[in-house]
Amino acid sequence: MTKLTLTCLLPLLGMPLASLASEPAQITLNSAQIQRANIATTALISSEASAKTTTGTPQGLHLSGTVISPPNGQVIVSSMVSGIVQEVQHNALQAVHQGQPIVVLHSPQLMEMQREYLQLATSARLAAEKRERDEKLLQEGIIARSRWQESSGAAVQAEVAARERYQSLRSAGLSDARINQLLNKQQLSPVLSISASASGTLSELSVKPGQRIEAGTPIAAISKSGPYWVELQASAQQAAQVRIGDSVSINQCAPLKVIAIANQVQSQNQTSLIRAAQSKREDCLQLNQYVEARIQNSQIPAASVAVPLSAIVQNQQRSHVFIRNDKGFQVIPVQVLSKQGELAWLQASHPALRAGNQVANRGIGILKGAWLGLGAEEGGEK
Repeated sequence: MTKLTLTCLLPLLGMPLASLASEPAQITLNSAQIQRANIATTALISSEASAKTTTGTPQGLHLSGTVISPPNGQVIVSSMVSGIVQEVQHNALQAVHQGQPIVVLHSPQLMEMQREYLQLATSARLAAEKRERDEKLLQEGIIARSRWQESSGAAVQAEVAARERYQSLRSAGLSDARINQLLNKQQLSPVLSISASASGTLSELSVKPGQRIEAGTPIAAISKSGPYWVELQASAQQAAQVRIGDSVSINQCAPLKVIAIANQVQSQNQTSLIRAAQSKREDCLQLNQYVEARIQNSQIPAASVAVPLSAIVQNQQRSHVFIRNDKGFQVIPVQVLSKQGELAWLQASHPALRAGNQVANRGIGILKGAWLGLGAEEGGEK
């Protein structure tokens, strides 16, 4: 604002020019003059009060993002045998429990594995019986030790082969009870239920009835019922204000903590990713949910107060603010400790810099002009 404009405007507002010049640290204005000048104020925020603030207050960075599952929180369910999908018993994004069937498979390969296991288990039983007979004969001195050693080695090999096929059936999804039933009744079945290996949300389902799949084909992805991550998008300027360990507030959730800040931007939208993690699982977040979050810097200086950046004026390379009092506004020199988003944190070294006191954040040009003598060149804005 030029000197001529201020000179014309301030008398219209009824500002006493002489008192302004004689008392530069105090701008004398009454309520009517402040209103005519369209000067607005806001309350100073203390560092102690900021640490206790709840969602909805203006402090901190306001960012948006998406809820995701961490890599160690996701389990891939796959089939160890080939076959044809007969039935899909769950839909994507449904909750599942560990051991709950997801897909029913018809697998001729499973039939072959069961047949091989029966043969190997039978051979192992016969080899064990022969070892026992040879051991008795050795004790009676009827056979040589070498014969007993041969039968013992054959029994061990047969047991290992049977155990290996047993583990293959377990990995394919057969329970101990079903394998024992196979041994007792020798009834082979091509039907296999592929179950959830962990409790959580069925985040992805990759098969449909009638589809043929090969061994090792992924069938589903499960996001375990554990803490989620939130990936927030920030501009380069915003990301520069965030630190590892900063608190992240999301409505109705316990505070999250920033665990990672990307050192590069995404090509599609030129934003940086900020990742925050829950300390424990809460129902306030759902997988793929879009959220609004507020990041509160954990390095807010102690014994400080916050003002909007727009409230700070420069004169002779020093920062000042205008604090409202009974006479109008007092000009207070300040030291800026840090800047976060739209806030600047000031050292609370002056008695007027206390939480709750009002600082001017609109109409700053008029106040500065009055303080400097109606726009005089002295000091000049930097």
